[in-house]
Amino acid sequence: MNEIKYFLLLLLPVCFSCKKAFDEELNSRERESGIVMAATNTPGIAMRGEPLTLYVKLGKPDADLKIFIGNAEATVLTHGQTKLEVPISKYTDDKETIVADTFRMLVPDSSQIGETSIYIIVNGIRSAPFKFTVKKPDILYPGDVTVTPLLMTPSAEREPIDGPVGTATVGAVHDIGMDKEGAIYFIDNGAYDFNPEHGYNRRNMIIRKFANNQIVTLGGGGNNEFATQLSDLKLNSIDAMRIAEDGTIYLAVTNAPLSRITLPGTTEVIEFEFRFHRILKINPRTNEVKTLVGRNDKYCIDNGMVYEVIMDGPADKAMIGAVRGMELDKAGNLYFLDGGLTGGGAVLRKISADGMVTTEAGAIDDLADYVFYNNDGTHPETMKAGAIVNSGSNTVDGFGSKARICSPRGIVLGGNGKIYLAQGAGSAEMKECVREYNPLTKEVTTIIGKPVNAPDNFLYSGTFKEVDMRTITSFDADFDGNILIGYDEQIYVEEPRGIYKIDVNKEMVYKIAGYKGASDATKPQPGQTAIVGAVSRILFDQFGKLYVGYTRYDFFDQIHLSTISITR
Repeated sequence: MNEIKYFLLLLLPVCFSCKKAFDEELNSRERESGIVMAATNTPGIAMRGEPLTLYVKLGKPDADLKIFIGNAEATVLTHGQTKLEVPISKYTDDKETIVADTFRMLVPDSSQIGETSIYIIVNGIRSAPFKFTVKKPDILYPGDVTVTPLLMTPSAEREPIDGPVGTATVGAVHDIGMDKEGAIYFIDNGAYDFNPEHGYNRRNMIIRKFANNQIVTLGGGGNNEFATQLSDLKLNSIDAMRIAEDGTIYLAVTNAPLSRITLPGTTEVIEFEFRFHRILKINPRTNEVKTLVGRNDKYCIDNGMVYEVIMDGPADKAMIGAVRGMELDKAGNLYFLDGGLTGGGAVLRKISADGMVTTEAGAIDDLADYVFYNNDGTHPETMKAGAIVNSGSNTVDGFGSKARICSPRGIVLGGNGKIYLAQGAGSAEMKECVREYNPLTKEVTTIIGKPVNAPDNFLYSGTFKEVDMRTITSFDADFDGNILIGYDEQIYVEEPRGIYKIDVNKEMVYKIAGYKGASDATKPQPGQTAIVGAVSRILFDQFGKLYVGYTRYDFFDQIHLSTISITR
């Protein structure tokens, strides 16, 4: 019995503690404001632009109230009141009836994506956060988009001019990217010089920035292909570009200067047009240019013949071929399609965040020990290297080095963490196709495409098994990881140039924009009747807009960057 009394005595402080917490919470509820619940189509989740009703208990009815969803202030559309039954405490199932203020609003387009919170500020005091998830709207549905010209240049203009929209001119947009601040970087490949013997020839490519309604040229028109400052850099052949979130510019370039090298063991000097393939890393704030990978300080020669080879290893030692597309993953690794030196073959390679270059899929051919020399014929060094010399006659699925890739057109990171490759025509087995690479297993799988002997039915929308691929000009992804693909038109096909969405989860392909007929492309157009140019790159800004760069616009020759936005 004494043991029972002792137990009850021990329990009393616990009960008094619960009672104290219970009373404190009741008192707090009478004094404080807070969010009671949020009503959406899916509990606890809403997309940007989706309506939301917030139920709030205001400690002071006449209080100054601000509502934030994912750190973005929401605009109240309607305000009312209603009675709600809510639990009075987490310590009991009892309920009380309260009068809640109701606020109807749209989730702001600038709300933080992912797991976030809703909170209110009442008379300058911030409430406890209400857990919530904001999703990104899938804006790309057929018939729900509008194509609007953004940067237009009269066809008579040949000279890129900086300045505000309306004054600035733009040539052919070769590639585009965006940093986390929303600034657009693009490669302008549009200025021509006229030569009586050879006609019009393009000048050097230039890097330009579009921000705050202004276009500024950053560099590329210099005189030195190996300059360490962007203003001095000469860019006459850019193979690919990627922009990191912090604005770092990654450029894959090919240089072919006339090199003078000394034959080993002799004083004989030969001139050789040696191709240097490099990936540059450019800091747009300091204009500093560094070579991330690719060398011009070593050459390989045997029996008087200079060999161009590729090689894995540390980035300052590795060698690469012509880059056919690059992509950054979330861990800071840079994947790129290496088109090798000759033929149509390719391999998927990676520069890891720690600076190592590895071949992830496909195989480097003719691996052997090669002797490399400095340009003056001294300091021989033996290294294992090879080439990608196959003709691209194989499209083989498989793991790592067992896979075969040919005629690469682009690379993109999907929302599921997998990497997708666009492959052009040229294979003996497959037509143009889309392939999937899993970084965890290193498996390459063809997901869209038909054998070369399959009939051409030119069905561009439908299931993965139904559609044909043809004349791919761009390969990108929206912020949900759906693949965006641009097609050029073909003379023998009625289908015009167009933009399509590949939903990798539903295994469906949808048409977004593209039209062949009379239309005024200088004005906003519905997607289903919009005329687009030859798409070079599609860029998603995560706020409901796509930016589409054109390399040419045959009939109008003046729209070089357009936007695609949702019609809500």
